[in-house]
Amino acid sequence: MKGKSKRKRMLTFTILSNDAREVVTRFRIRRGLMYTLFALPIVPVMALIYFVSVNLEQKAEIDKLSDHLRVETSKSENLEKTVSTLEKETGQTKERLEELTELEKQMRSYMDELPNMVDPSGGLLVLADETSLAESTDGLTFLPSTELLERYKDTIATMDEVSGELATTPTAWPTNPNVITSDFGGRNDPLQQSASFHTGVDIRGYYGTPVYATADGVVTLAKYYGSYGNAIQIKHSGTYQTLYGHLMEIDVEVGDKVKKGDIIGSVGSTGRSTGPHLHYEVIINGKPVDPKDYFNIYGEFDIE
Repeated sequence: MKGKSKRKRMLTFTILSNDAREVVTRFRIRRGLMYTLFALPIVPVMALIYFVSVNLEQKAEIDKLSDHLRVETSKSENLEKTVSTLEKETGQTKERLEELTELEKQMRSYMDELPNMVDPSGGLLVLADETSLAESTDGLTFLPSTELLERYKDTIATMDEVSGELATTPTAWPTNPNVITSDFGGRNDPLQQSASFHTGVDIRGYYGTPVYATADGVVTLAKYYGSYGNAIQIKHSGTYQTLYGHLMEIDVEVGDKVKKGDIIGSVGSTGRSTGPHLHYEVIINGKPVDPKDYFNIYGEFDIE
């Protein structure tokens, strides 16, 4: 049995020659060795296939990472541009802030000197001698108290004057929307179809739309006024007057004191009018002027 098992594990090869006189050659090889010899060429091929497959996967992964890197690089570049823009804007803001800080210091330098002029008992200390500037121990010089007081009083007076002038200057819009449909000056009369001079501006409006006083003043006219229809005239100062025409309603009376922004009536189409709108005039020293020059002080306006 052992002999048969051993022969099964062996392969016998016979080599025959064409010459019958030659000796027949036989040799035996173990089956395992034979299988090993056949398997040897397969191993490198399988290894090659494996390494090629791994290499393709790695290449795909590298390509994927490269695409991701390009996207992130683009994001980084955009972020750098944004940061650069913000840095510029921050620099500009810083410069403006420094300017404002410097202005504040200048204002405070005057304000800080004011307490020095107040007596602890509550009165003002006024120097009798104004011949020279006072010098402090740190070398800084100050204006005499009386001169500083005069400057302060002049500043306050100027501010009050400007505030009063602004309050009585017709810079606000008399109604809303702020759309001019007929300009000041020469135009073709819409009713007579002939050349005429328009002493104000026509502002688009709808029946009942509120009409506002464009500056502080006193009502000098509030009635039906010829071609103006229901009209209101306000005297704002010795210089300025305003007139509001074609009103549907009049909500003030002659002698009433009004403030800028007060409702004085509503838009209509009374008098010589082709439809609902507000006729508005600014009068300086008795002469009508272009109201748009005053609208520009307050803000932009539209013209159709």
